[in-house]
Amino acid sequence: MEAIDSLVWIGLYVIHAILAFVLLVVLKRKMKALDYGVAVVALCFGLFLPFVAEVAVYAIYRFAERFDRSGLIEDYDEYIDFRVVNYEQIRHDAKTSSSLLPLADAINSKDPAIRKHSILTHVNQSINNQGKYLQMGLNSTDSETVHYAAATMNILIDQYEQELKLAKHEYDLGNPETIHRLATIYKRMIHSELITEVMLKDRREAWLKEILKAKTLYPPSPWIYEDLNEVYITLKRPRDQLEILKEYVHHFPERIEAHLMLIDFYYERERWTEVKAVMFMMQTQFSLDDVPYEHRLLFEEWSDSTSWKNEL
Repeated sequence: MEAIDSLVWIGLYVIHAILAFVLLVVLKRKMKALDYGVAVVALCFGLFLPFVAEVAVYAIYRFAERFDRSGLIEDYDEYIDFRVVNYEQIRHDAKTSSSLLPLADAINSKDPAIRKHSILTHVNQSINNQGKYLQMGLNSTDSETVHYAAATMNILIDQYEQELKLAKHEYDLGNPETIHRLATIYKRMIHSELITEVMLKDRREAWLKEILKAKTLYPPSPWIYEDLNEVYITLKRPRDQLEILKEYVHHFPERIEAHLMLIDFYYERERWTEVKAVMFMMQTQFSLDDVPYEHRLLFEEWSDSTSWKNEL
């Protein structure tokens, strides 16, 4: 008797599966995609609870149809705001980062003449990340390209060392320009990416030492604060960075760059109250036209445009 009952249940399950499959084929041609999805879910549940699951899902579906779902969707659209507050900054950064993309393509070109020209002409100029582009040449499968890249790298490193040697020879604590020149050479060497990690650490420490020396011995100068800001970013010393930026704004309130660097510091840390406070402080000194494009939208969104200098 139990065997017969088992066979009956198995038979019903098989019949249900066949009917479900046929029904899915038929409904796919007649139902909309959204409603067809409900049917698929119902029949999938039916594999575990034949007939009962379909009835339950159908009842829930009909019950849900009585309520307006568009209001919920509209509320969700209002809640989720995909606007990027500072998309001008993103656009500006993207443009800057892609400005040397053709050079990378040229170094990886299949034409040996183009690779040679790129290495000997463009990379040899005073651009940032020279080492990165020359490394592309060193990784080339073409032996001639590797030769040009290695030779150019050695020449550039030697040029930096000669500049450094000359700057140290002309170094005079009584002349702030000589300190600035030496600090600038250290900065260019670091940005070139030509030197090793050990040399990089040494040059960065030397750069910081010269900047702090200039800050101690001479009156405030914008380059001192801007270089210190860059060094502290690299060294991940936010407290020192914030202190320097506040000093920069204090000594040079007429320089919009100082205010914008302070805003960037707060913005990156999501300190919105401080961002707005700096904006408010700027309104009596600058007009919106003075604000660079990469910051313009942020100012238009977050500040009272009627309070700016050009609107008074």
